[in-house]
Amino acid sequence: MPDQNSVHLHQIKLTGFKSIKKLDLKMNPINILIGANGSGKSNLISIFTFLRYLSEGKLQTYLEKQGFANTFFHFGSKTTPKIIIDIEVGNNGYHVEFVHGEANDSLVYSDEYCTYTGSNNLWSIKGKLGESGLIPGSVADSDYVRKYTREYMQKCRVYHFHDTSPTAGFKQAQKLSSSSFLASDASNLAPFLLLLRERYKSSYQEIVSTIQTVAPFFHDFYLEPKGDKSDESLLLRWTHRDHDMPFSANQLSDGTARFVCLATLFLQPEWSRPSTIVLDEPELGLHPAALNVLADIIKSVSKTNQVICSTQSVAFANHFEPENFIVVDQKNGVSTFKRPDRTELEHWLEDYGMGDIWTKNLIGGRPEW
Repeated sequence: MPDQNSVHLHQIKLTGFKSIKKLDLKMNPINILIGANGSGKSNLISIFTFLRYLSEGKLQTYLEKQGFANTFFHFGSKTTPKIIIDIEVGNNGYHVEFVHGEANDSLVYSDEYCTYTGSNNLWSIKGKLGESGLIPGSVADSDYVRKYTREYMQKCRVYHFHDTSPTAGFKQAQKLSSSSFLASDASNLAPFLLLLRERYKSSYQEIVSTIQTVAPFFHDFYLEPKGDKSDESLLLRWTHRDHDMPFSANQLSDGTARFVCLATLFLQPEWSRPSTIVLDEPELGLHPAALNVLADIIKSVSKTNQVICSTQSVAFANHFEPENFIVVDQKNGVSTFKRPDRTELEHWLEDYGMGDIWTKNLIGGRPEW
């Protein structure tokens, strides 16, 4: 088992990124973002997708899909000339600075380097053709130093299981080969579950048992590939405890379907889980009993894997401690992030959970008036 200290995001610093003018935030094993709509929670969460595309050499493609580079600068590049990102992951660090490329509305790397705890050295990295120096083959003072940060960033997937419509990816037939990791929208859920059933039986059974605590009628997944050996695909189906015939994923309620995705994400084998699991509003559509189970799972998993998620659910927030929260507020278009002070809340914590304290406007995170 890897040392927890070697894989967690310890600190993140941002300057000039979207609504975040300035941020210097220490991260804990559990980090729950609470705040009003439009306060900036999604902007902080989006940095993880940004870093993944950067580490894969696909940043410019990502920018084009998001409205090009100028939209990433705080109030635009005319107001904010530079974006700075600084992260500490275990014993390693990564620093990058961007300026605006006006000719094609792109991000131009103006400085990029890696660091290592215990050393004052800055290991310079330099990419090619507007790409990050994290990419293998780029010029680097030390490939050994940069590789750990790159590996962390390439696993930075922001998971969201909002789409449970009939056209949702996990309700469509998927290639059996799509099973190396769980997709950010669980579109490859069936092949991934089949892999777990065949190779990691204890993890698979834990997922099934956990789903049964929320949906007692659920018996098991029915995972039978179709097609010839060279082009096999798999459709997600399941069996009822009182019936032999399999049902389709469309015959699961939205809440149950989302919980299936969440259980698979958190209870997959530890080695395959991202070091930091990032979720956008995991509580959507879940019954209070399911929220109880989800909170317990997050607390258990956080012993080995870091969790970052946003929420709008008071019931979900009530399950966690003050140190688990990051309160997000916005004033005049500038997002601020702070952690509640437990000592200031001790009197309230005797009778109320953190969700209730939040609704009483004792910690912020309420709409700007």
